Amino acid sequence: MNFKQFTAIRIFILIIMVGLISWAIVSGNAWIPIPVIIAALVIQLFVRRRVKEVVVDERVYSIAEKASLVAFRIFGIAAAVIGATLVALGWQSASDLYKIGLTLAYAVCGLLVIYYIAYIYYNRKYSGKK
Repeated sequence: MNFKQFTAIRIFILIIMVGLISWAIVSGNAWIPIPVIIAALVIQLFVRRRVKEVVVDERVYSIAEKASLVAFRIFGIAAAVIGATLVALGWQSASDLYKIGLTLAYAVCGLLVIYYIAYIYYNRKYSGKK
């Protein structure tokens, strides 16, 4: 199987998955999306193994790394600023703005903790030090 066929199968799987999840949402059945997503992932895993061409190379990893770093920075800064602004606007009245601001602030803190743990892990893994 070549990469073009692989891409067509992935799009077909995505269309079926979106249709089934949309039908589950409309019918109010919350149990359908989880098995549908798991089945789609498993099918894509089996299909990917049959591809003879190189699907991912170092350039793709480098681009994904740079894109994730930019997304991390933009989200972190924007969520911190918006969270601090909402906390400042709603702290006296204990309104929903205050709660939303605190939620964003805690989300940024959690994001930074996950980043720090991942940084320590990968630093130890690739630095050669044990």
